[in-house]
Amino acid sequence: MSTIEPLPDKSSEASPGVPEVPADVLAELRSTWTPRPAPDGPGRAARHRLAEAARRLVEAVKLADAEGDADALQSVADDVSDLAARIAALPSLRDREPNLADLQLHERSPLVGAANPLAPPMELEADGPVIRAHAVFNAAYEGPLGRVHGGYVAAAFDEVMGVAQSGSGRLGMTAYLTVRMKRSTPLHERVDYEAEVTRVEGRKAWVTARSYAGGVLVADAEGLFVRPRALVLQDEARAAGEA
Repeated sequence: MSTIEPLPDKSSEASPGVPEVPADVLAELRSTWTPRPAPDGPGRAARHRLAEAARRLVEAVKLADAEGDADALQSVADDVSDLAARIAALPSLRDREPNLADLQLHERSPLVGAANPLAPPMELEADGPVIRAHAVFNAAYEGPLGRVHGGYVAAAFDEVMGVAQSGSGRLGMTAYLTVRMKRSTPLHERVDYEAEVTRVEGRKAWVTARSYAGGVLVADAEGLFVRPRALVLQDEARAAGEA
């Protein structure tokens, strides 16, 4: 079985055709994803704890045996329904304007969000122009038996590459994403990711990435991210005002 080496250390090296972006600019562009700060108060800490409990609940429900005790399942379903109603009765973000902390992707993303029970959550870190990440996918993400569903494989790449596009010096939207499954991605094992910008042309940034489990390549991806024209005009107006 073939193995791969991690991407070389490029913390001080830019790929041909990719601008060298100052470290402070990279940090600002990536701040919505990483680093994940400590909760800013007891309420947010409790929400993070609730999200983690919900992740465990989702996995437990996924693995509950339909051939087991039907009465017990019905009883637990009643309890969970009551609990969902209790949570729904609490103050909701729908009732107020979200603040800056609420809007950060490290808080709300379905892949990395500490407060989102859909997130594994994936852990991200910056290594110069390279973004590295890792996650462990539990049974809730299962497609083929014992393997991660291909849609989640693609979504994880989109998240990591979305952060990595910061290496172009700006952020845009996913225009296309191509994922090649080399092997199936395992459940319950650490999956590592690396992504970096490989080319920049105007509003466009091309990003490549790959994932591996235990040093074995399981998938790779390439994508194009495009900064909306309206935001480019805002960038130009801001730069002109600062000149």
